[in-house]
Amino acid sequence: MKLVASLGTSPGGILETFEYLRGRGIEVNDIVIVKTKDSAVSKAYDYLLSMFSCCVKLRYNDVMMGAIDLPFSDITTSDDLNELMKIVSPAINQGDYVDITGGRKAISMVMGLIAMKRKAHVVTTIVSQSKYNEVQEKLRKGHQPVTQNCSPSDKEFFCSLLSSDAVTIEINL
Repeated sequence: MKLVASLGTSPGGILETFEYLRGRGIEVNDIVIVKTKDSAVSKAYDYLLSMFSCCVKLRYNDVMMGAIDLPFSDITTSDDLNELMKIVSPAINQGDYVDITGGRKAISMVMGLIAMKRKAHVVTTIVSQSKYNEVQEKLRKGHQPVTQNCSPSDKEFFCSLLSSDAVTIEINL
């Protein structure tokens, strides 16, 4: 099973969705991140990879993460939306889970439409505003992302970016 997720500037929502699905017994083994070329999104992706390495991969070593890099920094035209649809459509299959939490509303909308057409499940994760603000403040302080070896202090920092009270909602289309 695959989780295809849009990424914005806050990295934790995707892993909170993953944890929710795994907690329900859904064997998600692939996580595919849809991301723009925006520098803040690229930074969030680096932190997401660190969170994955330090907080998730140790418990779920069968899970792989990859990315779909969109060729633009933002959705500004209908051509961008059409390009998004062409790029993302092949990644979403029947039965997959599509997380529309992060990123631009236009990206989430297109991914939701593709999911509906392909008979995939649509989910979104809600994080409290206070936790979101806390995460953004920690990211501004600039702890460096890690790529492989996760020290105990790295693990403490990156796992603190996850919300224990996030709520994931399945949207029945």
